[in-house]
Amino acid sequence: MKYLVRLAKSIVPASVKTAVVKWRDPPTHYPNWAAAVEAANESYASESLTAFRIARAKRNEGLEAAMVNPSPEFVESIKGASSFVDFGGSTGEFCMVIKQKLPHCQFTVVENAALVAAARELRPGISFADTLPDTFDVFYSSGTLQYLKEPYLLWREALSRTRQVAFLARNAFSYRPAYTVQRSRLFDNGAGAIPEGFSDGWIQYPHQTISEQIIHEMAEAQGFKLLHREAGKNSGAIASDSYGADLLFTRITVAPSIR
Repeated sequence: MKYLVRLAKSIVPASVKTAVVKWRDPPTHYPNWAAAVEAANESYASESLTAFRIARAKRNEGLEAAMVNPSPEFVESIKGASSFVDFGGSTGEFCMVIKQKLPHCQFTVVENAALVAAARELRPGISFADTLPDTFDVFYSSGTLQYLKEPYLLWREALSRTRQVAFLARNAFSYRPAYTVQRSRLFDNGAGAIPEGFSDGWIQYPHQTISEQIIHEMAEAQGFKLLHREAGKNSGAIASDSYGADLLFTRITVAPSIR
């Protein structure tokens, strides 16, 4: 669908990213997503950020297991899966770790077009694309929905294509929608050793909170039930009016097609 292409152009940095968010003052709240985008005036597809993420990934090849620690509930739920999608998976560190547990599984990282073009030869056995595959067994996304213009459209589309398990980690939930601009240092994007030849500096990007209730309702409507919820773990919340929770859903019925 066309909106998936637009979404892929604005996907958040690394799902394995543990960016330390810095606020000089309490974050300014904007009336809508468009206003936050205008205030941020930044893009994840910038050449400098893409180059840094690729260089950092190359520097840390073979060390992915030290950066990624999937939950035992998630690992147990994906046994027998043959296809795995990491939406917003950056340079594929999470997929490389899961690949050790599912060596015969097909892995796809969905990212912005600039990173996809730069990462195609980065990790053997991991595919990179800027749109979702037609169908897959497992949908995984960490710290990503809150950086999309239309997070619920993406969630519904992903669920309609998922045959087995859907997992959302590092979420930023709130009871009322909040639109802000997040700021972090360049070197806080990704994990592991810093590559040479880069200078640290501030980057910023639009951010919005998500309704956990809507996420649950949409999952149920698409034939999923909640298998596990862990509050606060790997939180993507960045302000006092938001909270985090990891959500693991499993399919129990065949959902009606929305395509």
